[in-house]
Amino acid sequence: MAINLEEAQQLQENWLARLAFGPDRARARLVHLWSGIFPVSWRQLRSANQLQQHLQTIEEHLNADFGSLLTAMLLDPALQISLNGLANKRGRPNENLARELLELFSLGEGNYKEFDVQETARALTGYYLTPEAKLGLDPLRHDSSQKSILGKTANFNAISLAAWLAQQPSTALHISSRLWRGLVGSLPAKKRLLSVAKQWQDQKLSLAWLHNTLINSPEAIAARGKKISDPILMISRSLALLGSRNQEALQISRVQLARMGQPPLDPPSVKGWPINEQWLNLRWLQARRQGLTTLVANEEVWNSRNLPPMLLSSLTPIPPLGLTLPSAANRTNIAKLFKDPVWQLSA
Repeated sequence: MAINLEEAQQLQENWLARLAFGPDRARARLVHLWSGIFPVSWRQLRSANQLQQHLQTIEEHLNADFGSLLTAMLLDPALQISLNGLANKRGRPNENLARELLELFSLGEGNYKEFDVQETARALTGYYLTPEAKLGLDPLRHDSSQKSILGKTANFNAISLAAWLAQQPSTALHISSRLWRGLVGSLPAKKRLLSVAKQWQDQKLSLAWLHNTLINSPEAIAARGKKISDPILMISRSLALLGSRNQEALQISRVQLARMGQPPLDPPSVKGWPINEQWLNLRWLQARRQGLTTLVANEEVWNSRNLPPMLLSSLTPIPPLGLTLPSAANRTNIAKLFKDPVWQLSA
C-alpha cells in the first residue's frame, strides 16, 4: 500500500509551511539541503510516517557528524525502501542501494571498483521492516561472511560499513563538494576543495562545522547575488514575506512548484534536485514568474496577508532592477519585487 495523493499533498503543504513560517526556518533549509543529498520521494513509500521520519532523522543529525548521519540513513526505512534495500538478501544481492551509497552518498564516482559495489551489496543484505516500522537485521538473510571493501576485510554490516566509508578522504571531498554546490554555488579550485575536505576530516566530519564554514566562506560572500535559488526556497521566502498562512496560499504554491520543476518531497531521481545554473530552463523560469503572479493575484491570499511595514533592502542579495528598496509594502510593489529577476537569486 502506497501513500495516496491526498496524503501526499498534505505532506507537501506541511513541509512548505515549515520552510516558510518555521519553527527555525534556517534549520528547515538545512534539512531541505540534506534531503536532496539523501533524496526520497513520497511516491516510493508506503506511509506518510516513513517520509516524516526520514526528514526528522536528518534534522536530528544536523549537529552530529557525517558518519552518524550516513549510518542513520542506511538504517532509514524510507531510503531503504526507495532503493530496493529490503530486497537485498544473502545469495541474491541487490546492488541498487550499494551502488548509490558509494557513488552519491559517500565516495563519489571513480573512487571505487565494481568489486566494491558487489561486496557492499553483500554487507547490506538481510535488512527488513519490523512491525514497529523500524529497520531490523535478519541473521538468516544477512550474509555474515567476510567482505573486502576498499582494501579492508571484515564482517561488514550497514553500521560498520558506514563508519568505514566515513573514514575515506574521498568521502570528505565528495560530500563537502556536494554541500558546496548547495550552499555556495559554483565549485572553487580543486586545491581549495581539498583543503576544506581535509579540515572537515580534522573536525571529525562535524556537520555544524561544515555548514558554518561554507556559509561564512569568502567564496560564499563573493557569490552573493549569483546563485539561483531552488524554487521551493524562493516560494517559501515569498510566502514568508506575504505572511499568508491561508491554506489556499499553500495549495497554490504546491501546484506552482510542480510547474517550476520542484514538487515538494518528490525529487526526480536519486541524484536529487538540480542546483544553481541547472535551474536555468526557460520553461521553469517562466513558471516561476507565473507562479508568483498567481500567488499575489489571489484574493484569499492577499486578504489573509500579514505584511511588514516596509520592503527592506535586506530582502534581496543585490538591489532589484525594477524597484528601489526600501519601499512601501503594498500589492503593487510586492508584485514588482516578485517579477524582478533578483528575486530568483538565493537570499
